[in-house]
Amino acid sequence: MEKFYPLITPSLMKFFRITPDPITNFFLGTFILTFIGVIIGEISISIAFLLNRHYVASLNKDLVKWNNLSIEALKEGDKKRYQEANDKANKAFGKLFFLSFTYSAASLWPSAFLLGWMNYHFGSIEIPLPFSIPFAGISAVGYTFIFIPLCILSFVIFSMIKPHLPYFSYIHGLLSKHEEEKSKLRSFSELMDGKIRT
Repeated sequence: MEKFYPLITPSLMKFFRITPDPITNFFLGTFILTFIGVIIGEISISIAFLLNRHYVASLNKDLVKWNNLSIEALKEGDKKRYQEANDKANKAFGKLFFLSFTYSAASLWPSAFLLGWMNYHFGSIEIPLPFSIPFAGISAVGYTFIFIPLCILSFVIFSMIKPHLPYFSYIHGLLSKHEEEKSKLRSFSELMDGKIRT
């Protein structure tokens, strides 16, 4: 990977030469870099989602179907039918959970890659703080101390504008349909309205 970093350095370093002040450039360049990483990550998630959207829709329907059947069986006191339906609902939920975890990992790879580039180029550089951290005696920090908070800030900002961007608004609409399907899930709390036969 380190052989690739020098190839992209001339392009990425342009973000760190916008103003005459080196400290301002470091913060501004890092923010631009994290924002690019977030966008690439979100595109990666969207592509993975589009490739699997029919499978996800099928899992959501299975989850709603078997969950609701398990609730109905429990209300009727049919423990065997409840166990069978609940097992299938749990399997569907597990698959959806694994997919969501995979999507999360897909969103992080660009930031991890850019963090590696930061280490390659700025690993030995420390940024002086305007104050010293009490009890720790720290008056300067490395690139990770700047990168991670700015990455979180970039994610928050992009999350706010994402639903209003043409491509991402389309993805947002597809995700909303899946959420509508999940809203059909019946809750165990409704069992409080009646007596469960045992």
